[in-house]
Amino acid sequence: MVQSVAEEIGLDIDIFDGIIGEVGRLGDVQNIKERLEEGSIDVIVSRGGTAQEIARNYDYPVVTISSGSLDLIECCNKAKQFSSNLVITSATPLVGLGLLENVLGVTISGIVIKDFTELENQIAYLANGDYCVIGGGPSILYAKKYGIPNVFLHTSRDTVRDALLRAKELSRLRHEVNRRSSRLQAILKYTNVGIIAIDEEEKIDIFNGAAEKILGVNACEALGQKVTEVIPNTRLQEVLADGQAQINEIQSIGDVRIITNRVPIYEGEVIVGAVATFQETSNIIQAVHQLRKEEIGRRFLTKYTLSDVLGKSHIIKMKKELAEKFALSDLTVFIYGPSGTGKELFAQGIHRASKRADGPFVAVNCGALPESLLESELFGYAEGAFTGAKRKGKAGLFELAHGGTIFLDEIEAMPIDVQGRLLRVLQEREVFRVGGESVISLDIRVIAATNKLPQKLLTDKAIREDLFYRLNVLRLDIPPLINRKEDIPLLCQEFLPKDKRQQARSILEKMMPSLQEYPWPGNVRELINFVQRLGFFLEVHKDVSSEYELLLNVMPELLQNMKEKSKEGDLRQQMGDYEEAKIVEALNNSDTLVEAAASLGIGKTTLWRKMKKISKNQ
Repeated sequence: MVQSVAEEIGLDIDIFDGIIGEVGRLGDVQNIKERLEEGSIDVIVSRGGTAQEIARNYDYPVVTISSGSLDLIECCNKAKQFSSNLVITSATPLVGLGLLENVLGVTISGIVIKDFTELENQIAYLANGDYCVIGGGPSILYAKKYGIPNVFLHTSRDTVRDALLRAKELSRLRHEVNRRSSRLQAILKYTNVGIIAIDEEEKIDIFNGAAEKILGVNACEALGQKVTEVIPNTRLQEVLADGQAQINEIQSIGDVRIITNRVPIYEGEVIVGAVATFQETSNIIQAVHQLRKEEIGRRFLTKYTLSDVLGKSHIIKMKKELAEKFALSDLTVFIYGPSGTGKELFAQGIHRASKRADGPFVAVNCGALPESLLESELFGYAEGAFTGAKRKGKAGLFELAHGGTIFLDEIEAMPIDVQGRLLRVLQEREVFRVGGESVISLDIRVIAATNKLPQKLLTDKAIREDLFYRLNVLRLDIPPLINRKEDIPLLCQEFLPKDKRQQARSILEKMMPSLQEYPWPGNVRELINFVQRLGFFLEVHKDVSSEYELLLNVMPELLQNMKEKSKEGDLRQQMGDYEEAKIVEALNNSDTLVEAAASLGIGKTTLWRKMKKISKNQ
């Protein structure tokens, strides 16, 4: 019957026959013990005394099958055939027996089962009289042992169904509790946050592995102890007493400094304990630095390396090699180069080749920021530093460059008073926010740049002398494009779109002499603009009718330069012809070379040299 009821309600059960006690130690009883020990049983369902005995000996949930009133009436009616004195055994006292006596005309007494030894003694005593025993398995076995009439107290199908439904729900709840417990244990075990909890008696009932590691206290020794005996200066007992949470408290325990949260534990509205979670301050600082590094790294990424500096000329190779050596040091670098020569490209390359490559690269154009904002942008500002300031203040660009490199372009545009603050940052490697009082330590490398001749910066007092010498530790001068003419063909090819290189090859070959004679005042930046215009022109105009048309559309400034060069040649020719005529006139009007030279205002030797030159040209 039990098996069929279980199948009806979708419950998987194992049935064991046997009694846990002195009588009838059957094989199944041993099996149930083994199953209980290995944890493969969720809930035990049993009757009366057996259920009571299991509950007494094993820490396992037990559902008792209690017989219903109709079951009891049926058994009593059957038992009165053997005797009018009925004894009913049960795990709990029965009520309403007097009414049953009147209905059946019998005398009924009850035995409450406390343990099987006492039960056996009580039933053995009945052997001396005229009794019939009604009960479950153990009672019937004892009655048979002493020759006493007996009736087994059967359980109805509905009663069994009710008990199994309760067992099913209990099993579900047990699994849910186990799942939650497993998750909690995993959290306690693998978190790097120390966790200590106390009960209402201030005794420690949770002390996880992270707490062991941070505090250097063995969990086995701490569990069950009063928290003040393990951590004398704890305030966890205060939270237990007043229910007030304590958040982000700094505490020293021995040589360890921690930041901790202490909160009460409630059951309903009653405080039943308190829990503290904590971490070492050093770990939190390290984590903050790492987060700041990653966040800033995403905002201030570099695009270029030194391999992006193009050129085969000896001078550019030499500058790249020098930059690579500078990358091995943390010393301040001062870069000079006319506009468009690639100062930031070199600065990024130095950063990427250095040990700070994973840190931020913060580029600041000092000439692009208004003077009124430059100071607060560079050094940051504290809360309430000025009208319109952010409520929590703002980190400056120097702070954002922590762990990396800050590139200060057009350094000469920085106001003199701000230069004084920069000098302190370079000297002390620390910064004060505008309106702030606390010092913020910095780990940065500084690269400064200018497009003005450094010596002229000092002469014009555009830069403080002490700041200049603090910046000018490692010097890198970037050559203008006119000083590396041999790189122009390579640069033109590299900056042209790949699909236009073949088409532009012959055109560039014709133009190259003129391109290499052009002074390129905008340097590489101007060359890039020229190449981009050339690519666009070739896209729009598939056929170019003349070189003149191409120059007129792509680079009129180059055409103008060629015209100026041509005019210079004509002027030189005209000047030569004029000089020759004057010499001939002087010779015709003079008797000697000395007189002729004197009339021209030159020496005899100079006149002789010019006469030889005229003779060669004729």
